[in-house]
Amino acid sequence: MDTIVSKDELIKKAGDINVLPSVARKILEALGDESFSINDLEHIIETDQALAVKVLKISNSALYGLPQEITSLQQALMVLGVKTIKSLVLSISTKSLYNKFGITEKKMWEHSVGAAFASGLLSAGHGRAVADMAFIGGLMHDLGKVFMNNETPEAFSEVMMKTYNDRTDSIDAEEEVYGYNHAEIGAALAGKWGFPSILAQIIGMHHLNNTALGNIDDTVTAKGIACVNLANYFCKSLGIGYREPDESIELHTLSSAVFLKIERERAVQLKKEIMETYESEKSVFE
Repeated sequence: MDTIVSKDELIKKAGDINVLPSVARKILEALGDESFSINDLEHIIETDQALAVKVLKISNSALYGLPQEITSLQQALMVLGVKTIKSLVLSISTKSLYNKFGITEKKMWEHSVGAAFASGLLSAGHGRAVADMAFIGGLMHDLGKVFMNNETPEAFSEVMMKTYNDRTDSIDAEEEVYGYNHAEIGAALAGKWGFPSILAQIIGMHHLNNTALGNIDDTVTAKGIACVNLANYFCKSLGIGYREPDESIELHTLSSAVFLKIERERAVQLKKEIMETYESEKSVFE
């Protein structure tokens, strides 16, 4: 089996901005420039036509439910805002980090896409700020897994075996094999790359890690974490990114569902909506 690298070593290696695609690097490097404008962001995205097309597809997806069709990047930036489009581009770019893209990577990516749609639907009615961060947080919540898999594929394969065959929680399986977990790695990388602090918190706390949602001072952060945590369980229940559905999960009883005031009947309805949305919209990420 692979030699397990320490948490600090992995963060140092993976945190190098050069591991990111060029468009993502350019956006992150420009964040500290006070003169950075909508036009600058538009020009950066336009250098990657495949990415530009994907941004437009997602802008027009059922996720945002906009009343009019978005036909240009400039329009997308004006309607959705620089912050949303910037985060969207950074999250879409992470797909290129799935180095091999075999069955493990395929399942991980499907789960991330499913969690993004689920988080978006769960955030409905909680305000635009929560909706934006919940969707991006859902797509990026397992960022740490990507690098653990890339750097130590044999060890990560052992984690996946424990998760799929023994139904061990991924955090517990990682702690057993590595001595640390993907949430810690993902949050550290988000911080190193200068992602919004709320996004780093969502990535780091999406398993709740002994944290009570009611104890989180910022409402947007607490709701964002709750949406991604619950989205994770909805995907597990539906089998999105897993070998098979786990119908034993009582979704409405979970602490994140209670926090978001989602009762049994609404949970059943959401489960259907999430699966339908995932099946109809997942192609925008392919």
